[in-house]
Amino acid sequence: MSVMIDPDQECRLPAFTSQEMNRRISGLRKKLAENNIDVAFLSSADNVFYMSGVPLLSEWGRPMWAILPAAGKSAVCGAAIERENMELHSSFDDVLVYNDDENVVKASLKLCSDFISGSISPKARIGIEAEVIPLGIYRALQERFPGAEFVEVGDLVGELRLVKSNEELHLLEVGATLAKIGADAFLNALHEGVTELAVAAHALAEVEKAMGAISFNGLTSSYVYAQFGENTMIPHLHPTSRRLRRGDIVSLNIFPVLWGYCAELERTFVYGGATKEQQRPLDAVNESFDLGKQLLMPGAVMSEVDAACTEVLRKYDLAQYVRHGTGHAHGIMIGAASREDKGELRPYNKTKLLPNMANSVEPGVYIPGLGGFRHSDVLIVTETGSRTITDFPRDILIG
Repeated sequence: MSVMIDPDQECRLPAFTSQEMNRRISGLRKKLAENNIDVAFLSSADNVFYMSGVPLLSEWGRPMWAILPAAGKSAVCGAAIERENMELHSSFDDVLVYNDDENVVKASLKLCSDFISGSISPKARIGIEAEVIPLGIYRALQERFPGAEFVEVGDLVGELRLVKSNEELHLLEVGATLAKIGADAFLNALHEGVTELAVAAHALAEVEKAMGAISFNGLTSSYVYAQFGENTMIPHLHPTSRRLRRGDIVSLNIFPVLWGYCAELERTFVYGGATKEQQRPLDAVNESFDLGKQLLMPGAVMSEVDAACTEVLRKYDLAQYVRHGTGHAHGIMIGAASREDKGELRPYNKTKLLPNMANSVEPGVYIPGLGGFRHSDVLIVTETGSRTITDFPRDILIG
């Protein structure tokens, strides 16, 4: 499959322009000032990358943290082995570097605490990612700044991350192109007796070869899952030596990750054709999936989209087999762990969709003794509706 990307829209090195990074920094500084927060201390890989521009996609036991005051100098702190990474990509003012000759967490804390103490009063308000910061690090900061008040700042960063810039959308769209290439490769690798490992490896190789062809400086942490038969009950199961048999449910999962930004394309089908028992949950998921994509539009309430999709599954008497929400935000997902909470299509989330949000629609059911059934596409919300960037056949007949 041949794909050409306009060179003017090519991924950059660094990944984002200075204008884009200044937009993020000024946006968070404005929120800090509005909430009387003197400085933000960011500890999660996703938020450090989003605010500083430094892509640490694998920590290897060495933390990277970021410090952004409401006014004054900012800094990113990381290991000496990441010095060039930080110096090349950081949009912050200073780079703080520690070596391996002492405990890396203690070394990081000292560098960051010294930097923070130089710009705040003893009774300052320090913003932390309270929901995810390790307890030991939080206690160490409290000990170093006994007079300070610690407040949640992760939600402020999350609000910035929710609506994507054009540069972020470009990365996701390139990822979506790669996802379709990977899905084609996945299907081409299927034959009776092939292992999940072989299928996933072939699809991933094609994704990464294509990334090199369409991006001068592509940076990947992409992954592919192939699940056959009973393994479809575990949708995040890494590929195994399980061999494909005729009549197996097959779960196709392609996750291109470009500069930490994750797209996804998922399809479920039956190798050799579905039985009546298998076709019923496929029909239910198909209907729910199609409805969710129709409902994804500006002004729609995320919990209401989730409820409508679940109601379709309930109509088929399958609601008891639902194990996850209808979809979620897409953007930075380092290690596939973190995403914007207010972008979740979940019963609790009353957030309204806005233009330039990126969300998956992925209703699913998991029926013990039969298997798991789920499709997923990524859509970009527009001014008047939404557009699917991972468009790919839903109904797959193969084998």
